[in-house]
Amino acid sequence: MSGHTPARDFIGYGECPPEFRWPDGARVAVSLVINVEEGAERSVARGDAADDLGAHWVRAGASPASRNLTLESAFEYGSRAGIWRMLRVLERHRVRATAFCCAAALQANPEIAAALVRNRHEIADHGHQWDTHAGLAAEDERTLIVRSRDAIAASAGRRPTSWYSRDGLNPHTRRILAAEGFTYESNSFNDDLPHWGSGPENPRLPVFPYAGDTNDSGLLNQFPTAAAFAGHLIGALETLLADTRTGPATMSVGLHPRLIGRPAYATALDRFLEHARGKAAWFATREEIVRWWLAKGQEAPA
Repeated sequence: MSGHTPARDFIGYGECPPEFRWPDGARVAVSLVINVEEGAERSVARGDAADDLGAHWVRAGASPASRNLTLESAFEYGSRAGIWRMLRVLERHRVRATAFCCAAALQANPEIAAALVRNRHEIADHGHQWDTHAGLAAEDERTLIVRSRDAIAASAGRRPTSWYSRDGLNPHTRRILAAEGFTYESNSFNDDLPHWGSGPENPRLPVFPYAGDTNDSGLLNQFPTAAAFAGHLIGALETLLADTRTGPATMSVGLHPRLIGRPAYATALDRFLEHARGKAAWFATREEIVRWWLAKGQEAPA
């Protein structure tokens, strides 16, 4: 086989992950993630070639390049009503989340940024306009990352801690994130614990893997009801709690205000949080989880 093959780590922690516990002896650290995207999605109204379709039952018509006011309204539900229902559920259970924020979404509704900060949720960077970065040259990507970071900081009054791209990392992205002052990054799906990226392109920057399965985007397809989604989340948590592995684990739950914020679906989040009460689970922001992991001696490789 010719050509250069980038270093990949197929082993990770292997059969014996590090042995420690989260605060209060918890076996599982649960990261709730709010994806604040409404107003940042691609839309004909904004001058894009076509609309984004990730707004549940509403689909583009025969001419996706024509403005679709109904589709736009399905996104708007997230910022007008869904986000506030989500935040009320989290407040009722006294848990905090990490908000993957698009800068344009915070600019479109400044009250969201104020509420996230007021309720002590973590602010992370999800791009300026839910941008796609795949294939960008390093300097072009750096320009976009700095632009979204600074715009989010202006809206929220604090710099974002982490970065999560719409469509994943380029080989140079982690070097940019480390140089631009991010605490950790979340563009991975490869483990149940934070880790250090592998290969020559990876700087000394913690990686906290996200999850695509425990994510309310499944309400668009595989989870027809709130009960199905709640059962999926509860099953994942119970499996992690009962696992005979020696070490701890994390569980990421992806949430979108335009989806889980709907009354028919919000009950899934409420039921999951109620079920987790009294379990050996620690609900924390992603930054808190990474900091605890570091405090337990997970030093960066030399």
